[in-house]
Amino acid sequence: MIMNMWFTEWFGTWGWLIALVIGLTINIPLFVWARSHRHLTIFACIIATFLGIASWMINPIFYFALFAFFISSNLLTKYRKKDKQGIQDKFEKGGERDTSQVLANGLGSFIFALAHLLMFIFTDNVILSNAFIYAAIAAIATVTADTWGTEIGILSNDQPFWILNLRKKVERGTSGGISPKGTGAAFIGAISVSVLMLVIEIIWKNPIPASTTWQLYLFIPLAGIAGFIGAFIDSLLGATIQGFFKCQVCEKGTEKKIHCNEPTIITRGQDWFRNDHVNFWSSFLAGVIAFGFGCFGFLL
Repeated sequence: MIMNMWFTEWFGTWGWLIALVIGLTINIPLFVWARSHRHLTIFACIIATFLGIASWMINPIFYFALFAFFISSNLLTKYRKKDKQGIQDKFEKGGERDTSQVLANGLGSFIFALAHLLMFIFTDNVILSNAFIYAAIAAIATVTADTWGTEIGILSNDQPFWILNLRKKVERGTSGGISPKGTGAAFIGAISVSVLMLVIEIIWKNPIPASTTWQLYLFIPLAGIAGFIGAFIDSLLGATIQGFFKCQVCEKGTEKKIHCNEPTIITRGQDWFRNDHVNFWSSFLAGVIAFGFGCFGFLL
């Protein structure tokens, strides 16, 4: 089956080596730039480079999805940064992403991309192979939607609504808070990923076989919808299971275990379940939803 891999079709017998060189050429300068601008820590750059190159080798469509998330999230994190400083104090981590954040945002989609590769190599089940593609897209759409919703939502002048009780309002930056502006940004982020993937797939015509091209117009947009649902799952997990704390000094609510140089007191959720867990599980569950959508190809 290796003869059917994209790089073999494009470059011939030594296609894997040519594709690897291209992947290294694209990724290494990108993450050197990310480190120099303090978008990522050193170890986060290493992990991100591995995920980027591995996704590229499986199929460039997965790489482009990661690339779209990485660029848009970093641009939005820097957007009106001064206006966010007081609110971002609630968040567990700042703008420079570490290893766990990279894995939380990228591992879900990579798992589905790898599952697609294994299905492609060891079986001839096109429906399931395609379904894992939609799952990978949904996972990236989720973390994109979450980032867009958070970075835009905290700039809203109005207090967000509490997702468990929409008649109640909470402070901006509170896990589980949703606002019209943030929700709109999350929807645009998720749909933007699916539209980008749809355009790339139509042009690239790989990895979805031509015999199932009709599925593009149904299941890739549904993957974007699954990503938007994933953003709500993220908020639900943030409002219920994620640990949220109160500072004993300034009495502010925060995701941090240490605030004002003093240990904080947990007020809800589990202290071990952090924002990185929320990001991973919401993206993974959105991928499962999109995988379920894709499996309906058996019935159509």
